[in-house]
Formats: sequence, C-alpha cells, structure tokens
Amino acid sequence: MSIRRCLFALLLPFFASAHAWADPLYTFDFLPAGFAPSALNNAGQIVGTYGGAAAILSGGTITSLGSVLPDSYGLAINNHGDIAGAQNSPYNGSAFAYVGGSVVPVAASLPDMYAYSNARGINDAGMVAGNAQPYIGEAQRGFLYDSGGIHLIGTLGGDWSYAAAINASGTVAGTATLASSTFDPDRHAYLYQGGTMLDLGTLGGLRSEAYDVNDAGLAVGWSETDVVLDNGALTRPFAYRDGHMVDLGSLGGNWGYARALNNAGVIVGASDLITDVGWGYHAFIYLDGHMVDLNTLVTGANGWEIIDATDINDAGRILGRACRLGTCADVRMDLVSAVPEPATWAMLAAGLGLLAWRARRRRVKPALMLGVSLAVAAPAVLADPLYTATFLPENFTAYGIGNDGSVVGSGINLDNQQRAFVWLDGTTTFLPTLGGPSAWATATNGGAVVGASLSGDFTRGFIYRNGDIRSTGTLYGGESIAYGINAVGQVVGDSTDASGNSRAFLYSGGTLTDIGTLGGTDARARGINGAGMIVGGSQPGPGFPDDGAHAFLYHDGTMQDLGTLGGGFSWAEAVNDAGQVAGYSLIGAAAVWHPFLYSGGVMHDLGSFGGDFGEAHAINAAGMVVGYSSFVGDGFSHAFVYADGSLVDLNNVTDGLGIQVLMDAVGINDAGQIVANSCNDFGYCAPVLLTPVPEPAAAFLLLAGIPVLLWRRKN
Repeated sequence: MSIRRCLFALLLPFFASAHAWADPLYTFDFLPAGFAPSALNNAGQIVGTYGGAAAILSGGTITSLGSVLPDSYGLAINNHGDIAGAQNSPYNGSAFAYVGGSVVPVAASLPDMYAYSNARGINDAGMVAGNAQPYIGEAQRGFLYDSGGIHLIGTLGGDWSYAAAINASGTVAGTATLASSTFDPDRHAYLYQGGTMLDLGTLGGLRSEAYDVNDAGLAVGWSETDVVLDNGALTRPFAYRDGHMVDLGSLGGNWGYARALNNAGVIVGASDLITDVGWGYHAFIYLDGHMVDLNTLVTGANGWEIIDATDINDAGRILGRACRLGTCADVRMDLVSAVPEPATWAMLAAGLGLLAWRARRRRVKPALMLGVSLAVAAPAVLADPLYTATFLPENFTAYGIGNDGSVVGSGINLDNQQRAFVWLDGTTTFLPTLGGPSAWATATNGGAVVGASLSGDFTRGFIYRNGDIRSTGTLYGGESIAYGINAVGQVVGDSTDASGNSRAFLYSGGTLTDIGTLGGTDARARGINGAGMIVGGSQPGPGFPDDGAHAFLYHDGTMQDLGTLGGGFSWAEAVNDAGQVAGYSLIGAAAVWHPFLYSGGVMHDLGSFGGDFGEAHAINAAGMVVGYSSFVGDGFSHAFVYADGSLVDLNNVTDGLGIQVLMDAVGINDAGQIVANSCNDFGYCAPVLLTPVPEPAAAFLLLAGIPVLLWRRKN
C-alpha cells in the first residue's frame, strides 16, 4: 500500500462522525476555465478536454493532445498518465487510447458494423473498456480492448450493453438491458470478466446502473427501489460487494447516485435534498456506513454549493461540480488534516478579507452574476453581468445551441434556398436535405443535429451525423418534425396522423414510438434529457373540456400533466438532466401568459417585463432559463435570462450589440453561452451568440492572501 493510501486510511475514522466535525477536511479549488474534466488518477493528474482536444491537467499545467488527436475528448486516465477517449464525439465518435506517447486506434479493431465508439476506462495494463455502436440503432455493445483484441460484452437478454469503467484486473462495470418491449427497457448493473457477465440485480426496482469498480471488485452506481413515488420509483446510490447490493441512503431526498470510488472503498456521488433553497442536490462522500454532505467538509467555498462529485482517487482527491448564483464550475477538493493550524487559515483569510471588502463597496445592480471562473487556486467572484456578442450571418434564424458552442437553425444559402445550418467558431456549414429544396435544424447534441426537411411533398424529421442525413420517418404516414435530441441519440418530435392530429414520438434505435397523450387526441414533444425524460404539450382530455394543451413530462411510460399557472393552457419546451422543465403558461382567464420553471414538483411563474406575454425556450444543467418577455403597452419583446430568482433583460447586460435588439433567446448551453435572435429598426435581423465574460480582477484580490499562505507552508 502506498504512503498516500496509508495516510488516507488513517484519516478515514474522522469521516464516520464528519457531520459533527467542526473543522474542514477538504480545500476547494477551481479548475482552469475552459478545461472540462473527466477523471483523475492517483498522481492527481486530471484528464479532460481543452480547446477542442483531449488534454491532461497536471500541477497547474494543461498539456493538450490536439497536435496528435485533433477534435478529441479525454474520458479516462490510468496511473501512468495514459488516457482513453474518443475523437469527433464523446458518444458517437472513434475510440482511442494514448499510451506511452503513442496513439492506439482502438476503433480500428472493432467489427466493421460498428461505425461509432468511445473509450470510457483504461487500467494500468493498458486494457480499455468502451462502447461500440452501429451506424444507427440501439444495438450498442460494451467492449473490452486487450492487446489489440476486442471482446464484445453481451446483454442480459435485451438489446444493448454499456461499459463504464475497468479495474486493474480487467473487470468491467456497466449496464445491460433485459428482455423488454418498452422504449425505456429494464436494465441491470453488471460486472464482466473473462467472458462472464454477473447481473448485480437491483434494490427492489426494475433498473440499476453501475458507474465504477475498484481493484477489489466493489462496484457502485444507482438503483431503483421497490418504493413508488408520484413521479416514478425512488432511486438510491448503491455499493455491490460479496454478492449483495447495499443501499447507501440519501441526504434526505428521493434520489441519488454513486459516481466513483477508490481502493479504500470511499464512495462519492450526488443526492437530492428536501429544501426550498439552493440547488436541491449536493455531492456526498460515503464510508463506514455514513453518507456525508461534502459541503459540510469543505473550506473556502465562498457560497458555492458542491452539487456533484464525479471521481475520487486513492489520495482522497475529489473532482466535483459547484454552482453559485446561476453559474457552475468544475472544482477539485484536496484532503487536508482534520485540524488545520489556525494561523494558516488566518493568513488565507487576509486575501478573503480584501475580496469581501471590495464586494461590499461595489454598487449593487438588479442583475445576475454569470460566467465561468478563471481562477485556478481560489474561488472567483464574477463581475456585474456582462456578455460579449458574436453575430451570425444575416437572414439566419437560430433555434438551438450545443455544449460545444455550435449554433443550429435555418438560413438562406447562395442558391437562395432555406437550408439547415450549423455554425461553429465563425464557420457555417449548410446541411443536406432529404431530397427537397428546404430544411431547418432545431437542436444539436454531441455533434448530431435534428430538424425537418422537405422530402417530396412531405415534411420529415431528420437526424444528421458525420455528414449523413437520415429521416426519422413518420408514425402514421403524415408529416413529422424532430425537435430534440439527447446525448445518447434519442430524438423526439411530433408526427401527424390521418385525421391531422399531431402525436408525440420518440425515435430510438431506428424505431418511432407514439408516447401517447394526456387523454386527448393531440400531443407534441419538444425536448428530451439524458435520462429519457420527454417534455411537450398535449390535450388533457374530456376532464378539461375548455382547456387547450397542458405541459407534460413523460418518463418510464407515464405521461404526467404538469398543470398550469392558473389559465387553461401550458406548454413545455425543454428539460435538463435534473428533471427541471421550462415552458410557458396562461396565468388566468385573460390572454396573458408567462414563462415558467417546473422544479421540485412545482410550476414557478418566472414573471415578466410588465407585458402580456412571455415564453421560456431553453434550460441548461444549472437551471438557467432563457426566452422572451414583452413590455407594458409594447407589442415587441426582449430576450431574457432567468437565474437565482431574477429575470434579466439580456439587452442590458451585453456589450457590442450596437443598434441590434435581442428579441428572443432560444438556447443556452451548460457553459452559459446563449443564442438569441435580434433585429433593428431598419429590418436587419441576425442571430447573436452571447458569451459570458468573468471579471479577473476579483480573483487577483483573492490571491493577495495566497503568497502569505505559501510562504508559511514553506517555512
């Protein structure tokens, strides 16, 4: 056992009573801006993606692999610093390993039918666990790559398997489906070794998933229980050892998942809370039978809530995600002694004091604090709201934005035809059509784009990936339009039947499924999250004879009516992975409608700029909502962003707009970038990409205390 592991083991007893421990056990540091982390090794190296390529963060220095692996994503790292990942897309790309300074094209060893792949784990022996997909469909298979050979992982009777992690002996942990006829099939966590799959079962429910396995063969993940709630089954993080799945409990809420564990058996993940404030879920650490909120063990968080813990190494370092005031950032937490020397904290407080003094003297403005931290060694306080504006071409209309900053919509090409486009970093790419003269794109995720195109005399939904466009087809022979896509390539939209009614569909694995209605004859889907939750609007049926559509949330075969804000109509436009829903609703008998955020089982009125109408169109992982709202006596609207209880006019917080007016914000990604459509009084209209700008000066003030701390530690 290494010295680091021994030291960590000595500290483990302190965690058993951490809920009552007064002193912090972890320090809290931000990762560099623009670096998206995936995993860390025992040396503290972090693999991720930076500047469009796989990269390694080590000792404060980022080493990019862009020269040898352009357009790549770093997803896993071993203790030698070798990494694994995928090129082109983290989900539907081309799996690779980077071992000893050389690129290993793992994807080239897969059977020809598997056009897409990714690598999710790599051990110290260079064995790689990953996933392979055919061109389209759900026949995905997990695989183990070993010395140039591929071992495909089977299923538990269903259509697909997924590999998430691998340990030192080559045991793979993941998820595989059982025989099922539903679009969201029953699935169980598994362990795979030597050609044999072990079904880990569940905590009593229908589904479980495994995310990590340590060298002792202990696996962790989440599982449904036999407790059924109004909005689905109660889920719990689990640990599997010695043939038994153990419920790790919760921080008070109804769901949770274990993301990672180390060789000492310490587990980290996230669990929801029963609270009316904050983010509603926190990161946890679990050992010796106790789940502890990581926020109670961290110093220097400065108001940031740690909402997720994604990895932990044998030295106790933890990767996580923290949020504050509508902004989220990636962080690292380092284990420190349980009783830090008071003088050390006092010296660091000198810098914190300067920062607090400056914050008190700033003029308070009714606006949001948005952006991504640039500080690496300390929490940064962001400036007054500020976005920079980047204009897309004239006569374009934007409909969505991806996490990579790509914008999709419709525009006029050189032949004066309306075509779907993808815009990224100043370059516009027009997509092909399904044979007709026009098309438009509505959403993008992981490099895939969805929308609709004329195909003969009909409109058909499409999915575009890697230069190829495919029709989603139609449910009943009528028109179809695709509106949303999630990270695993599932697509939602609507399709007309013979009577002209629209029906909401899910397109998954090459199959189009009618997901039903709220009781009426019409339903239309607009968004889908990573868990397969679908939102849209549907007629509620004869029980509501005077009502129009109601917003719905569909999951696990059940369509839930989200209600309204008091009127007879509501509509859901988007859903994030936390299950929060954005849309709009009539607020009473009059023709006045407001944007809403549905969170924690409640539909919240986001208010307005004083006018009679407003809509929410998109939501990101942090719960930030964008859309438009009108003003009193004015038929025009302004784009807004909503976070932390404030509805903010984006025109008031964006530099570089000139005479353009942001009329409607249609998309927001997890980095806080917003795409909006703008016009001016002369009829010039164009989409605008808004990028949040942090204030670096505040971080420098905080650093004032750091040199003293470093000097003290050296001496």
